[in-house]
Amino acid sequence: MTISLEQVENLAGMLVALPSGENPVPAVRAGFPELSVSRCSADDMRDETPFRRVGDYDVYLVDTSNHCWRIIDEPAIATGVILAARS
Repeated sequence: MTISLEQVENLAGMLVALPSGENPVPAVRAGFPELSVSRCSADDMRDETPFRRVGDYDVYLVDTSNHCWRIIDEPAIATGVILAARS
């Protein structure tokens, strides 16, 4: 399944509503069970451009349809998200 812009907005709302420091992955997986969800530090993604900056997180869209994931900026082909925590 891919992600729509409406779902990106719903995801953003989830991230903003979470208490600071809380792991967002369980809530995002529960809300979007068809998407792959990963979390890392923003430092791990320093050479990439986030699709959105939301609250304490940079949100990256990924295409997981092949063996290797790739960062993309096209929700219509995104099959997952990476949530990179900014400190």
